[in-house]
Formats: sequence, C-alpha cells, structure tokens
Amino acid sequence: MKNTKKVPLLISEKLWIRYGWMFLIALMLVASRLFSQTKSTNFIKGADVSFIPQVEDLGGVYSINGVPTDPLQIFKDQGFNYIRLKLWHTPAQNYNNLDKILYMAQRIKAQDMDFLLNFHYSDTWADPGKQTKPAAWRGLSFEALNDSVYQYTKHVIRSLYEQQTLPDMVQIGNEITPGMLWNDGRVGGSYDTPQQWQQLGELIKSAIRGVRENCADGDSVRIMIHIDRGGNNSGARWFFDHLLAEDVQFDVIGLSYYPWWHGTLDAVKANLNDLAGRYEQDLVIVESAYPWTLQWYDSQNNIVSNASQLHDGYPASIDGQANFMRDLMRIIRNTRNGKGKGLFYWAPEYISVPELRSPWENVTLFDFDGYALSSMQVFNEQEPSGTPINVTVRLNTATMSDTLQPWHVVQLRGEVSGISYDILPDGKKINWEASSDIILDNVGGDYWQTTFQMYPDDELSFKFWTGYDINHGTYQRLGWESAITPVDGLSGNRRVLVAGERDTVMQLQFYNSNSTVRDQYWRPYELHNDSIAIYFRVNMGNALKSGYFNPELHGPVAVRGDSIISGSSLSWTTSKISLTREQYSVNGESFWSGVCYIPRSAVQAGDLLEYLFYIENHESNGWEKRQSNRTLVITPSLVQSKHDTTLHWDYFDVTGGTNNVTSRTNNAPRGFGLKQNYPNPFNHQTKICYHIDHRMRVRLSVYNMRGQRVATLIDHEQSSGDYAVGWDAVELVTGIYLIRLETDTGVAIRKTLLLK
Repeated sequence: MKNTKKVPLLISEKLWIRYGWMFLIALMLVASRLFSQTKSTNFIKGADVSFIPQVEDLGGVYSINGVPTDPLQIFKDQGFNYIRLKLWHTPAQNYNNLDKILYMAQRIKAQDMDFLLNFHYSDTWADPGKQTKPAAWRGLSFEALNDSVYQYTKHVIRSLYEQQTLPDMVQIGNEITPGMLWNDGRVGGSYDTPQQWQQLGELIKSAIRGVRENCADGDSVRIMIHIDRGGNNSGARWFFDHLLAEDVQFDVIGLSYYPWWHGTLDAVKANLNDLAGRYEQDLVIVESAYPWTLQWYDSQNNIVSNASQLHDGYPASIDGQANFMRDLMRIIRNTRNGKGKGLFYWAPEYISVPELRSPWENVTLFDFDGYALSSMQVFNEQEPSGTPINVTVRLNTATMSDTLQPWHVVQLRGEVSGISYDILPDGKKINWEASSDIILDNVGGDYWQTTFQMYPDDELSFKFWTGYDINHGTYQRLGWESAITPVDGLSGNRRVLVAGERDTVMQLQFYNSNSTVRDQYWRPYELHNDSIAIYFRVNMGNALKSGYFNPELHGPVAVRGDSIISGSSLSWTTSKISLTREQYSVNGESFWSGVCYIPRSAVQAGDLLEYLFYIENHESNGWEKRQSNRTLVITPSLVQSKHDTTLHWDYFDVTGGTNNVTSRTNNAPRGFGLKQNYPNPFNHQTKICYHIDHRMRVRLSVYNMRGQRVATLIDHEQSSGDYAVGWDAVELVTGIYLIRLETDTGVAIRKTLLLK
C-alpha cells in the first residue's frame, strides 16, 4: 500500500498557491506595459479622423482599389499607426462627445493602433482665435473651474480605462498658444501677466492630474501640450518658456504646421531643431496637411483655394501632396537629438457628403468620391533602417590662390538627398549657407579634415568654402572654390559622395582656385609607379613688395637643389624645375608652383633633400639671400606608396624655413600641445586639455569667429605637466569658437562647435 502521508508544503510553495495568480497578473501587466512602450517608440504616422462617425452616418463610404472598406483599416494598411480624436464637452450635435469617443476608441484598439485623445475643453472648436469655456462652466470661480477641469478629465479617462481603451497619449487643450478656457486661462497681449500664466499653469496641471490619478495605468499615458506655431520659433519659445516656468510636467510638444499659415519647410525645420536643443520634451507635428487639387466639389468655400497658398516646389497634385508629406516626415525624423517623433495628418477623411459640405475636400487623402489617393502610400514607405556610417573628408588647400592659416575656416557646404535631408544622423546641419555645421579642422600645413555621419545610399553634393572667419571669405570668389566636375559621370558644378554601407574615408581632394573646370579628384601632379611627385609652392609676395622680384624683368621662379638625393631631377647649378605663376592668386598673383618627379630608385627613407627657390634672370644671382637650405625629409610612406607629397607653401626668402612631409602635424610648436576639447560639439560645458614640457607663462582663451575674446580661462605661469580646464559657455550663443593656447614658445588653436 502506498504511503499517503501528506508532505508539508514549503513556505514558498504555500505563498505561490496563495499569491501566484497575483504574480501572473502583475507579470502580464508589466509585459503589456513593455509592449506598449515598444510600440510608442515607433515613428508616429498618425491621422486625426474625428469626422468618421459623422461622414458614415450621412452615407459617406471610403474605398480602396474600388472596394468599400473600414477607413481605419485603410489607414492601418497604408502605414498609419496612431489615431487622434477631438473631444468637446457638450457639443450641439451628437459628435465629438464622450459617447462617440468611447465608440471610436473601441474601433481604434480593434485595429491595434495607438490612440491620442485631444481635449478641447470647449463645446466647439478651440484654436488660437477662440478658447471658449463649455457652457456648463461659465460663471464659475477660478477654484471651481480648476476643480471642474480635474473632475471632467478624470471622468473621461476613467470611462475609457474601464472599457479597456485607455489613450496612449492625451493632449491638454488644442492650439493653446493664447491659453485656454478664456479668460481665466488666457495669456498673451494684455493677458500676458504673471497671474494669467500662473492660472493657465494650474488649469493644465489639474487636467494632467485627472489623467494620472484615476486608474492604475494613468502614469503610462504620455501628455502633450499643443500650440500652433510650427514655423515660428520665437512664438514657440515664448509659450514654452513661460509654461515650463510654471512647473508644468509633460512629455511631448505638439505643433500645428500648415504651410499657408505657418511658413516654409525650412522654417519648421529650424524651429524643430531649436526646440529639440532647448527643451527635454519630444516633438510631434500633430496637425499638418497639403492639397491634392485646387478644384471644387461642393458649394462650400475651401480653405486652400488658390496657388498662392502652396509651398514652392509642391504643386496641388497627388504627387505634390505625397512629396510634401514625405519631405516633412524626413525633416521630423532628422530633428536634433532624435527628438522628432512623428506626424499627424489632420482630417484626411473629411470628404463632402450630403448635409455635410466640406471646406477641406481638396486637402483630404481621399478623392471627392471617397477613394483612397495613391499619395497615402507615402505613410507606408520604409523608415530608415540602416545604421549611419562615419564619413571622413580630407582636403588640401595648397592649391588655393590665397593664404590659409590654421585658425582660418574651411567649410563644407552642400545638401544631402535621401534619408538625411539637411540634418545628418549626428545632428549636424548641412546647407549651402554659412550656417552649415561641417567645419574642417587643420591637421597640419595645408591639410584639413572632418568626420560626420550619413545614412547608406544617401547622396551628398557639396563644395568647399574658405574664409578668414565664418563671415569673410578668402580672396577669390568670396571663398568659393572654382568649377568642379563630379565623379561617376554625374553633372553639375559640385563634388559628390554616395554613402556606402561602411565607414568611409574619402580620397584626398584639392581645392580648385583655377578658372579651369577640374575633376573632383584632380591632383596638381601625376602619379607614377617609378617616381615620387614633389609639389613645390612659394609665395613671392614679400619679394614683389620689396621690389627684389619683378616678373616683367625677372623669372621664371625655379627650384634648385641636391642632384644626388633628387636623382638628378634638381641641380644647384641649373634650373631643371621651373614654377608657374598662379593666375588670380592673392596679392597680385603672388603664388608660383610646380612639380618635381624624383626617381624612387634614387631615394630611401630618411634621406634629406636640400633645396632653395631661385629667380632666373636676376641681376643679383636670384638666390634666396636670408634663407638657409630648405630641407625635405623623405619618409617611408613617401617611398613605399603613391603618397600625397604636396608641400606646405612658404614665403620666398623667409629666414629659417623648413618643410617636411613626414607628418601632417609637424608644424605644431614645440614645448606644448593643445588637444581637441571634449565633448565637441558640446552643449554648454566642455573640457580643454593641454600639455607643457617646461615652466612657462600660459594664456588659454576663447574667441568668437569675429576675433573677439569671449573668455580667458588661464593667464599665469605654470609648471610642466598635463592640464585639464573646464569651460562653461552657458551665456554664449550657438556657433563656432576658437580655443587659443598662447605660450612663450608659440600659439596653438582648436576650433570647437557650441550647440544649444
């Protein structure tokens, strides 16, 4: 007979039997919350479809490919993932009220789409022109009004929660730039007072409490504050600076952007990027649209009715509508710091039906008969999935007709077509203006370099610009280089790069000062397997100014040097290499340049090639008089590969001049070194590190691009060692600054970018 004696349960088993079901429920809730959060991280492709119940009740039918279909199903199949509904307190008609919200919320969740609830806190439309209180709240004291906002919001959210259709996001007020619930919560104009802002803040905080405090999942609902100023940065700053000063806690800044009211795409892009750096909240364009025609269907005047209301480059056509929305979404996706989270198309379903004439009939995503337009497919296009790559651009400016010093500016200006548009994945802005963020660093002599990010398959079109500072271009063409023919048979006066799948270091490029059109990767010399190309360049400006050199009487300028090391390519007695005067170069065409080809078999690493510049047909022999022999170090890389051999330019007859091609940093002063600050770019705080190898006086300063000193960080004697200095630029504006380290033995400069 089996032993039937009961074995006592362990305490943990008892607890599991009693409380395990509670654990499972909690686990399911956590999983549900995590799933919801995962969904919410997707780029929002939303639509405000508040007219669906009314259009359907009045006989309107929505179709796709000729088949009548639930409009929510159409939107989901075309890539939409979020639905927005507006809520009025007690509307005159039986629409946009709580009953219709509950009904539509069930339909939204049945499609597994996210839901944004838009509280208007009015019985009718609330917008910048009117924010009328519900009739039920008129005449209330402020305290009673504040409590009514809380209780009403709580009731609505609780009702949705109980039918398991809790919104994923709640919008407190609609386009509340002038405040809401006038006049208690009115701001701006004569109401722009501390008391009015305090009251608006209290009303909004009461509404947020109504969302948060009524159900277990209230804290998971994201809160949006919505204004209209999509293309107006100063207006947006004004509002949110004041609102945040009232300690209103919310998650998302919502903006309306209609080009006929709110400006250009460039304006909304600039606004989004500024707000992304200024505030911690995410950004959503929560209302936008564009017409697919200017034709009429019913007798109701249309809001967008003539070509003057269109954005340049986007006609009122199905393709124009698609292109506008595609480019707007691209701008949002590329907002700084990843803050651009999505877009809602306003009233894409607002077609004209009997008893409901529509002033929006030509701005919908359906034609006049309710058939889905092909432009809707733009919302189904694949979002960028590729990982950004790092692109390093290198430039040699020895071929430009002016004199660049390490603290001058070399800038890449251009545009990107593809995913990145004009905000790159790392947040840097690129355009054809001085505001382009792509600034090259001097890495020794005439060499300049920078690294930025691109998405694979994006195409970068660009040219180089040089200046003494960001506002003053160099001598020729106001800083712009001359004409360039791009690679791969492309056309246009530009340089081109199509990004690949891996990090890329572009082939070295040379600045084109010549009036001749150059290929993108042209060189001032030829590459030969059996020889090394040495590019000699000299500025004769001092000699011209002093009268020692007169091109009408003297010349050409030549290079003479060691015949043994040069493999007889140079000679001290004969000018075998004559230089050519560079047309249109600075200071009366003062630069002369040319190439010497030295047999590889004649040199080995470590050799020193001595040379001097020489003026032919000169009455005083033409030698540089105050200059000891110049020295060129033959490096291993120079011998073993087709390495770029361009020399850093020098002045004729400058005492003690020596050039090397061993390193791009060999012109750095001895005895100290200045490292690049970190981080760079930075918000307002960064660290600057430097080294000195003996006791000396040190001045560490910061200058703006106008040459004005904006900060002095160190100005005293220091012992040898490594130093790190913090710099807080909180009071300065976004821009490029120069960090300058001055010592007894020289000066070092680094450029840095402050982004706020």
